[in-house]
Amino acid sequence: MSSSCWIKTRYVRSRLSISFLLLIGLASYLSAQQEKYKMKGNDKEATADFLFSYYEQDGNNAAVTGGIGTEKLEDIANLIVLNIPLDSTRSINGSFGADFYSSASTDNIDNNVSSASAHDLRIFLNLGYAQKNLRRGETYGIGMGVSREYDYTSFSVNANWAKEFNQGNSEVNVKVQAFIDQWETYFPAELRREVSVPTTGRQSYNFQASFSQVINKRLQFSLSGDVIYMKGLLSTPFHRVYFQDISQPDIERLPGNRLKVPVALRLNYFPIDGLVLRSYYRYYWDDFGIQGHTMSLETPVKLNTAWTVSPFYRYHTQTASTYFASYKVHSSDASFYTSDYDLSALSSHKVGLGIKYNPLYGLGRMKVPFRRNNTMLLKSMEVRGAYYQRSTGLNAFIVSMGLNFTIK
Repeated sequence: MSSSCWIKTRYVRSRLSISFLLLIGLASYLSAQQEKYKMKGNDKEATADFLFSYYEQDGNNAAVTGGIGTEKLEDIANLIVLNIPLDSTRSINGSFGADFYSSASTDNIDNNVSSASAHDLRIFLNLGYAQKNLRRGETYGIGMGVSREYDYTSFSVNANWAKEFNQGNSEVNVKVQAFIDQWETYFPAELRREVSVPTTGRQSYNFQASFSQVINKRLQFSLSGDVIYMKGLLSTPFHRVYFQDISQPDIERLPGNRLKVPVALRLNYFPIDGLVLRSYYRYYWDDFGIQGHTMSLETPVKLNTAWTVSPFYRYHTQTASTYFASYKVHSSDASFYTSDYDLSALSSHKVGLGIKYNPLYGLGRMKVPFRRNNTMLLKSMEVRGAYYQRSTGLNAFIVSMGLNFTIK
């Protein structure tokens, strides 16, 4: 080896050694900083959120009647969310809700405007347990849930892990979920003796990972991604499909497997005190042939110490599923088909306003029944309203109210 090559090799090795030592030093410094940082423990207060909403829609592309006919629906939803700390590291949480809806399109399963399917009640319950490791900055959680309506029962389990680091300015969160569902098959009245489905079960498995970062006091972002795999009965048994080449309709037929992959970015920016710009973008892909883009912006403005006004806007666009076609466009020799306009090419707009009242000392206090030493504080109240318009002709309106309580 020539002296110049030997000198050059020594120089490169020296630079690599210095870089390696610097990396070790940086890793040791960050590790030491992480040891100095201690994750915040649970608050001593329990919280309870009561949410109420009214939703109304109408359109002329009901999947129950093959992509034509009324989509009129009304839904009244109620939800209670509880979080109860057991100590500084352990907590339990739960949510319970009930939705009561009336649907003119669902009523057409029987072609009878007075049938029982015009109304339904969905109830659901979710329970969870979480534990923190304050020294390591980690949180572990498990949960389970059940949901029931007249033709559908769903059971779910989940587990999650989160880790804070970089002095609490960074967080990684991983969650896995499994849903085991069972249909009670209701077919359109005129097809009940002629059709069947290969299975009445459905399983869904979801893996989600997210990373959030505080860049500075005015800028924060988070990046998340999901991988969702579904198998079983993925079509809706009472959706009709009409064909161009025969007069007899069939029920909706879809593949028994589906893969979904959404990726999302959130960016929150505080340009001035009292104003937040909350932006969101999501890209969606699935193997049914749909690709979608969703963008939204919400701008909460703090009017004073108690009142906040939050206008928001959301835009969504997507391509059509490979299996979608409108009324009497499908060919009867196809293996899979649907006329559900949720799987069509579409764009939509949603615009709304939220008003929140959150005074410094709350709105009111009361004693907790059967607990003399506990006080319930109504901390804040929020009302939101939104109008939704879709390019397929569907229009909807929703108004909701939320009450936040703390229990000491």
